[in-house]
Amino acid sequence: MSYGVVSTGFERKPLAVILAEIEAANIAQFGPDVIQTAQSPLGQMNGLAANLIAQLWETAEDIYQSYDIEQSEGTRLDIGARLRLLTRAEGESDLAFRSAITNQGRARIDLADLVRAIAAIPGVTYARAFVNDSGIVTADNPVPAGTICVAVLGGSDAAIANAMSQHIVPGIATYGNAHVDAVLDGYCRSFFVLRPALVPVKITVNVKLNPDIDGCPAPSLVAVRDTFYTELTETRPISNGDDLTAFRIRSPIEGPFPNVEVVSFFIEHNNVIGAVDEPLVIPFGSIAFFTREDLTVVEAIP
Repeated sequence: MSYGVVSTGFERKPLAVILAEIEAANIAQFGPDVIQTAQSPLGQMNGLAANLIAQLWETAEDIYQSYDIEQSEGTRLDIGARLRLLTRAEGESDLAFRSAITNQGRARIDLADLVRAIAAIPGVTYARAFVNDSGIVTADNPVPAGTICVAVLGGSDAAIANAMSQHIVPGIATYGNAHVDAVLDGYCRSFFVLRPALVPVKITVNVKLNPDIDGCPAPSLVAVRDTFYTELTETRPISNGDDLTAFRIRSPIEGPFPNVEVVSFFIEHNNVIGAVDEPLVIPFGSIAFFTREDLTVVEAIP
């Protein structure tokens, strides 16, 4: 059997096993006739050593568990609470304080927690949350004041609704174009979620390649295209309602590559190629969609 940190947690070595290992080591060292009964001098030393080693195993287990809020106690629980910017109230028990740290039985309304929970749902490829702090409803932000909008691509409605029920307190309205339900503790809660419509686009960018200040050549067009795609999908990903403006297209290229200059660009949408440097307006309920192959970077003709 394995002891210490294992896949299921921490497995402490029992006192009986420790003693048996010591006795086996003595037999290997002194032979099978060595006397180590409990009443013998060697047996007494075995018991003392086994007890000390068992205490070390208990200390190791306590240290391991102290890093888990669900198992930590006392001072270690106070230290873990600092990650949540929480302090223990006077006379508050470990049980009550632990529940406050882990939000047991409470909905968390932090948008980062909400997005993280939804993004972890199998099949979800895009997750964002929006609020309207100004209270002014516009085409760019149609979310009413005091309302949360969760935009999601992929994932099941049931899983999304369950995540929303865990992170949005009752009484907070939601905004979207799809209705989802969750049943929690015997109560049904209904939410709206925004399922953005995909807007397929193709982008062609004409660039000028310049040597850098040290005289080294500019990166290849393929490298520029790949970085352009990564910037738009991972580093600073396109969100629903993000217009494809000149800045949105130039910065993912000229930022990483100061010696690459965007001369012009064209956006193709619905098989129609727009004018030179003409931006494409994307409604809040939609999101631009493209693959790596839909992005083309070519060297501008002098």
